[in-house]
Amino acid sequence: MDYTKSDVTCNVGYVTMRDRTRIAYVSYHPNVGLHSTVLLYNCYTASAMPFEQAKPLLDAGYSVVGANWPATGCSEGVVDDWLPDRLVGACGAEIVEWIAEQPWSDGNVGMIGYSYSGASQVWVAAERPPHLRAIIPAGLADNYETCFYLGGMQQAGPAAFDRHLKNTHSIGMEWRISQGDTECTKIRGSARQVCKNGYSEAHRQHQFKDAWWHSKDLARPEVAGRINVPTMIIGAYHDENGGVALECARIFSRLTPDLKNKRLVLTNGDHASHDFVEGYPFIRAEQLRFLDRWVKGIENGIDNEPPVKVFWEAVSPGGDVTNAVAGWSTFHVSWPDPMIQRQSFFLGADGTLSTDHPTSTRNRGIRSYLYPTGFEVPLNAGGGSGMSPDPGAVDRQFAILPFEQGVLNYRTAPAAEDTTLLGNPEVVLFVSIDAGDDADIVVTLKDVGPDGTVLFLQSGQHRASFQEIDEAQTNSEEVLHTFTKREKLRPNEIYEVRMSMFNPFAHVLRKGHSLEFTISAPNPIPHDLIGSIPAGCISVNRVYQTEAHSSKIILPILPGAAAHTSMKANGKLLNQPVRKQHKFVAGGLEPLEHVL
Repeated sequence: MDYTKSDVTCNVGYVTMRDRTRIAYVSYHPNVGLHSTVLLYNCYTASAMPFEQAKPLLDAGYSVVGANWPATGCSEGVVDDWLPDRLVGACGAEIVEWIAEQPWSDGNVGMIGYSYSGASQVWVAAERPPHLRAIIPAGLADNYETCFYLGGMQQAGPAAFDRHLKNTHSIGMEWRISQGDTECTKIRGSARQVCKNGYSEAHRQHQFKDAWWHSKDLARPEVAGRINVPTMIIGAYHDENGGVALECARIFSRLTPDLKNKRLVLTNGDHASHDFVEGYPFIRAEQLRFLDRWVKGIENGIDNEPPVKVFWEAVSPGGDVTNAVAGWSTFHVSWPDPMIQRQSFFLGADGTLSTDHPTSTRNRGIRSYLYPTGFEVPLNAGGGSGMSPDPGAVDRQFAILPFEQGVLNYRTAPAAEDTTLLGNPEVVLFVSIDAGDDADIVVTLKDVGPDGTVLFLQSGQHRASFQEIDEAQTNSEEVLHTFTKREKLRPNEIYEVRMSMFNPFAHVLRKGHSLEFTISAPNPIPHDLIGSIPAGCISVNRVYQTEAHSSKIILPILPGAAAHTSMKANGKLLNQPVRKQHKFVAGGLEPLEHVL
């Protein structure tokens, strides 16, 4: 179909909850016939969705409803904060049932959306509304260690999010007023719409992973473990909001154990690439197939496919995600793929990175760097939150080599054959400081081509004073710390630091290419959401590469897999900046014996 506004009825109004709270909504339904419905539910402008945003779903044969969470947009409600929780889920479940009762509905409801539009789906599905048929949450990152306190380090970007959220509410209000809503101005700022704590204020009050963070956790059994409808989770592993693909994979693994028809879709890309309307077209196609199968009931074969699908090397010419094309895709029977082999690559005192276990003595197996003076900028400044106005800023900064004495670099020999990486590396470092009581460690993995093209692959970070590991939840894909207490470091004492990278990823290291691994400090300048002030003080930090203290990165290698296309770097891979660097720079400070 190709609907025009005259073919569709638009209603702007309010759904009254059982507790008499009114939730703002907008609906679009074809003038003729009964249709299945797709619900978009968030804290932004869902209840002010214009026709143009609803049209792709209308053309696909669905009615569309957009609704705002309690106390957001023009919705009434009294909430403690703007992070999604059980109240968001309960109200969303009532909206699902309200939709099913409408005269234009056939009684079947599905949900789509990314970011908070994705998180809300998980909360709604946990309430088990009878007429909810399927959900497609995407771009999920709202946990302590996957967004707000990456690696235990408070991120600066969310502090500005209050303003962004309030601005979107104002935009939504203006649109609804233009459509004839006379109630919104009465609700906004009244006692019927109250948020007791601002967005950033709420998470600043909880600097450790406490019961409050646990209550917001989508992956716990009381939330993800209650979902009983077909679920497709989508994550981009270069999402500038942090550990999006990691959290998506975590939730996928913790869905109701006997849940049938669950799927995990992973791709390279940024936060906005998840968007149904303005994101990757091949991701939209996956979502439509899933909705058609489980909301409309169309037999299209998607339920016969393996549960995990990975898109490789999607390119966006000119940065336009709506024209993106995936290099190829692969199916997998589970996540992680059971064929993955974990291979340790040891850091060498000479800047090498190899499978050879170090045999250096203590003094000759130590490298040091000046903390916190060196960092790389690996993630895009123009992500999906809309807070960063210059998408090219990070590409330009990545092109500048970090301060040499503030980083340590390690590089493999050129690969003798194509090597396929699929999953999340684990990093094990043995470190010491010579001053202060803490250190923030940032690691970056890059692909270096024979022509000197350096391509960003993935990064990760961890605050060393968060030493306690949650052994019950840690697995081959994720080293999860408890983040409940900090244990101050003592100068000149060696500590083992275990960490994962932000996200799993998929990449083929071509024959003749090398991997480069970098240790640095965090970037204090926020790029979208990521950016933090380094802990500790100016210090000479040491990394140990000895037989007794063997620092390493454990890479997830998929044997027998190969690239299906030629390498497409040069700025065409979203959130994977490139630079030219023809000479390897080991970085760090001179060995002590050279100084003496």
